[in-house]
Amino acid sequence: MSKKDRRRMMAQIWGTPTSHDIDMVDEGDQIVVFSNYRGIINWWLEIFKIYYPGIKCREKGDVIKIKPSTGVTIKLNKTTRLMKISGKDHWPWFVDTFGALLDIGNGDAVELPSDGKSVSENSVTRFLQLDKDDEEVQDLLDRIPEGGGIMHHEFIMRLWKSLLDDWFGVGASVYVVTPRIDSERLFLLMLLMIRNKGTGFQVTLMTPAKQDGERFDKTMEKTKRRLKEVKSAHDARLVSDVKLEWVLLTLNIMHENFSTNFIAAYKDGEGEILTTTAHFHKSHFHQEQKDNVNYSRISAHELRKNYLLPLNIGNNVF
Repeated sequence: MSKKDRRRMMAQIWGTPTSHDIDMVDEGDQIVVFSNYRGIINWWLEIFKIYYPGIKCREKGDVIKIKPSTGVTIKLNKTTRLMKISGKDHWPWFVDTFGALLDIGNGDAVELPSDGKSVSENSVTRFLQLDKDDEEVQDLLDRIPEGGGIMHHEFIMRLWKSLLDDWFGVGASVYVVTPRIDSERLFLLMLLMIRNKGTGFQVTLMTPAKQDGERFDKTMEKTKRRLKEVKSAHDARLVSDVKLEWVLLTLNIMHENFSTNFIAAYKDGEGEILTTTAHFHKSHFHQEQKDNVNYSRISAHELRKNYLLPLNIGNNVF
């Protein structure tokens, strides 16, 4: 299996809903899984004991060694909080089993003592300058006049992030539609996806293949480079290769020529939509710009018929 295929497989496994944020690196001869949660090692041990009743754990110093299967060795370090998976059969075991272990951790395993969010998630949240606060989202929506109105660019940017975060957070089907999107907005969209991994959301970005004489592919490449370069407060990469791969697998990108802007979501038979004259671009979000904004709650049928189908977004939506 190629490195690219292995990375794609790891990204799919990382996308399994988990109650705690983890990350993983494929080093070829071993896979390293890490988390910044205090007590994560006890969490892993509980999972292994549920999945492998009667499994033996050998402890020496700070390292706990487990052999869950022939040709597979797992070492848990209580100090570094690292899990190292090695052995001649470690890759097939990881592919076949690790997702099931995460499922157990999300349901049956004992919860860890609460000590806040992981460093990784906090780093993303700090970068977004966004706190998940349902009341704040509603406060922003309440500021929009009935029937819509002209709003300042800073307000629109804040509402754009907050609504997307809210929709991702409840596992909605989300649609981002704009004739112009720059690397900054695409970068934020991807961070919002990572922040809400595990909720089961779906997301579609609809934008022309060519914008302002530049191909969208170039904007995507610029965004990917930025995701790889940005560091957290601890000087580690904000987004690992596995998380980036998961984003690229999850984000559904469609191309169509049009000149309208909206973000919309569907969940449990109800639809929401924010329409605006603002492009999702620095020319509208980083300058003294004012644009029309309107927010509506509509039926799933109206969202599909009046907004999605005219842009050829999925005949089988809903």
